[in-house]
Amino acid sequence: MIDRIRRLSRFESPTKNDWGIYFAAFIILQIPAILNFYRNDGLNNGYTLFAESLLHGHLFLPEMNYYGDMVHYGNHYYLPYPPLPSLILMPFVAIFGAGQVNTVAIATLISCINLYLLYKILVHLLIPQAYFNWLLLAFIFGTGYWFALFTSHHVYAFAHIISILFQFLLINEVLGKKRWWLAGIYIGCTFLTRQFTVFYAVFALAYLLYLNKKSGQKLQLMLVLQLIFPIGCFIIIYMVYNYLRFGNVFNTGYDYILFIGVLKERVDHFGVFNIRYFLFNLYSVLIKGFNIEFKGNTYLNIKDMDLWGTSLLAASPFLVASFKAQWPKYLKVGAWITVLIILTGQLFYHNNGLEQVNTSRFTLDFLPLLFVLTALGASSIPKWLFKGMVVYAVLLNILSFAIHFIYQG
Repeated sequence: MIDRIRRLSRFESPTKNDWGIYFAAFIILQIPAILNFYRNDGLNNGYTLFAESLLHGHLFLPEMNYYGDMVHYGNHYYLPYPPLPSLILMPFVAIFGAGQVNTVAIATLISCINLYLLYKILVHLLIPQAYFNWLLLAFIFGTGYWFALFTSHHVYAFAHIISILFQFLLINEVLGKKRWWLAGIYIGCTFLTRQFTVFYAVFALAYLLYLNKKSGQKLQLMLVLQLIFPIGCFIIIYMVYNYLRFGNVFNTGYDYILFIGVLKERVDHFGVFNIRYFLFNLYSVLIKGFNIEFKGNTYLNIKDMDLWGTSLLAASPFLVASFKAQWPKYLKVGAWITVLIILTGQLFYHNNGLEQVNTSRFTLDFLPLLFVLTALGASSIPKWLFKGMVVYAVLLNILSFAIHFIYQG
């Protein structure tokens, strides 16, 4: 019995029964989040309501309790975000109705798949077995992924969970069977969830170049086309989607979003993208520390967590191991270029991810790839230090969640 518990805790060659135990334990752990869905107006989720509209043949939203962050164009309200999460929710909405679909429960089930895919990726990367449990713990509970899962009653967080599913499917495919047409489909799917993730194509192309260099052959154009063609099809789908709603293939609707508060002030003065946002976003994603907000005349009473979030390295310091990644040059450079392209685009955006707790949630658009580099570098730093940083990150998440959910109201 003790040996079985030890093997389970270390993720040593888990069987189907072992995965059943992992998934059951994970789902039980997420029950508070699933129940939290009903306390946070989850039934007003734009994705489920848009899924209902699609089932009725409409591209505009039905009546909602609140239209903040939605698009107002003509006589209708629209979802400003890509449509794939709603397409995934359509069968659930068709069977149960939009008012009965719990997106947190669905995100929890998807997270079980993500956990398994991350394990498979670690196997493909030949990561030392002793690091498996620490790396899985780090990603799921020591990054902004956990906050996204807990708050996936919101459209933003639910989109991140869906996007990460396809990011992991892509990475697993590239490292494993290398079916480039399928890799292109996965990139297209994550693009139709979170647009900036289309640049995962850079990493996929870098991997293709690496394989050709390794084999000593010329780059096979057919393989490149197998990768690029599906991506192009998904981009065309998105352009048609834009045209049908706003009469312009390049109009995503972001200019018509009903912003409120500070974001409205920013967009009114500088637009959706502007260089004026660069320093604030750079500070937010790389430097900003863990911050509890206090209130009252003495500033001794807790108000809430700082909803502008925490920088990537302050919240998840174990990610520094990514700089020590041991990987062939083509792959390492391709991964870093992909991460930096996505990050650079985000630095000019009007929002850094507000509202968010102890994370910079937009980094979830490249976190799976950054985490691959982290896994490859983990054994290059002292093991006690890596473990300590993982424990610190998980505890910091628990503390910040407790403060937020106790004091937010």
